[in-house]
Amino acid sequence: MEGIRLEKKENYAVLWVDNPKTRNALSVPIVEHMDVLVDEVAADKRIHCLVIMGGGEKSFIAGADISGLVEMTPEEAGYSIEVGHKLFSKIETLDIPVVAAVNGYCLGGGLEIAMSCDIRVCSANAKFGLPEINIGMIPGWGGTLRLPRLIGESRAKNMMLRGKMITSKEAFDYGLVAEVYEDIAELREKAEELAKELASKAPVTMKIDKRLIYDAANKQPTDIAQRDALALGFVHTTHDAKEGLTAFLEKRAPKYEGR
Repeated sequence: MEGIRLEKKENYAVLWVDNPKTRNALSVPIVEHMDVLVDEVAADKRIHCLVIMGGGEKSFIAGADISGLVEMTPEEAGYSIEVGHKLFSKIETLDIPVVAAVNGYCLGGGLEIAMSCDIRVCSANAKFGLPEINIGMIPGWGGTLRLPRLIGESRAKNMMLRGKMITSKEAFDYGLVAEVYEDIAELREKAEELAKELASKAPVTMKIDKRLIYDAANKQPTDIAQRDALALGFVHTTHDAKEGLTAFLEKRAPKYEGR
């Protein structure tokens, strides 16, 4: 698939969407191919973090391929929704952390895939939005769920109902992104540094933390007390927990084995 590639590093991987002539727009075949690559990441136990990057200077992912939407039948449109949800849910529930490194336009499906990642960082030129209302469409790949969850219902409605784009500074102020970097080169460098940092953490604990956070959405603390107690009890039995505690007391870097 042109422009879609997976680069495997020592203990993390970078999934590139790199087709600048289309501003890295997503089509159904691209989404299907990305799904295969994410499966490859999940199956490779040497990979402990995934970074998603957009190639070029102008766009992370500037939404779906509009030209492909015009001629879609209702059946084809339904299938496109299914494949997008399958991929984005798979990213969201991966055992390893996923970082979105956002440069330039992050619109529509681009924002929806970024929101399925665990941590979003961006360059100063980034712009975020779900502008589907401007073409009579809706955010069909989970945007109506994830955006209010991340930035609050009022801000999400202001963006979606007006088709409003926000700047990198606004995205940071809203809590949509964790860091903003001056330029794209710095963004990509820092994103890979972040991947190395995340990949160095205890894999079993990382997996459990992600599942607990995902499960805790819309629940009260009293609803999850027993769940947290059971999870912590299990973590205490793992090699990595013992190694982490021992390394801290011995003032050395831990050596995690994922067990």
